[in-house]
Amino acid sequence: MVRNPLAALLVSVWAGLVALPASGDKPAKPAQAAPKLDLARLKRALEAGNEAEKLAALAELAAAPKGSAPAAALLVNDVLTRGASAAVLEKALDAEHELAQPSSSAVVVPYVRHRNAPLRRAATRALAATGGPIAVTALRGLLRGSDPALRRQAASALATLEAGEAVDDLFAVLGKDVPEAAAAIGELCKPNDCQKLIELIGKLPFDVMQTGLEPLLLRPETELSEAFKLELLERLRKLQTPEVSVFLRTVLARFPKDGNVRVRAGIEAAASGKPVTNRKP
Repeated sequence: MVRNPLAALLVSVWAGLVALPASGDKPAKPAQAAPKLDLARLKRALEAGNEAEKLAALAELAAAPKGSAPAAALLVNDVLTRGASAAVLEKALDAEHELAQPSSSAVVVPYVRHRNAPLRRAATRALAATGGPIAVTALRGLLRGSDPALRRQAASALATLEAGEAVDDLFAVLGKDVPEAAAAIGELCKPNDCQKLIELIGKLPFDVMQTGLEPLLLRPETELSEAFKLELLERLRKLQTPEVSVFLRTVLARFPKDGNVRVRAGIEAAASGKPVTNRKP
């Protein structure tokens, strides 16, 4: 116990100095909770505001924190159901993409057939995020449509949604101004369909095929076997074209460091024009 008052004061001051942060250190700021959406205000703006107010409200809803996304999406859904100017509808579809709520797919789907091309594109993009069976069905339908840009967009969206049930639809448009179909097939196909894809090597332009072949070589062996990949590499090696060699070197640069050593050796061999089958690392 410190009995001298002056000594007690000095001890108190010293303790305070010790507790101060080191020179240059900034005291940590307390974490601030994300502001809650004022849904009532935003609802009023969407229902009775002018176009600028509606666009601002939709931008605020699109940036909603994850926990508020379902409630925010309900307000955006209402906009799409009621209808609005093209600018507001496009902003609403962009918001649906950001919020990514499967329950929104049903109100987004009609817009993939809208007469306004930017709205069709925005709706297709939104479906790639909202997902669900309704979205997949609509995207498969777009593959059979007359709009080349939407067919390409739909193919990529189906890959994003991991819609393996769409592989046959993707094969139907492969080589018909939808190069994205090859990439989607390469990501989604099961072994039998993957084999069907590589049978097309040499029959379709390589610039169409290569986007589908890369994912085949990079997928794990639990999905596609080592033997399958070595067969694919040997087929590519037999083409003996500069573009194939460039493609294989690109794949090699992206090949996982802990990937299958035999497949890696096969890529290196094929890129150099050497036989691949049963090649040891």
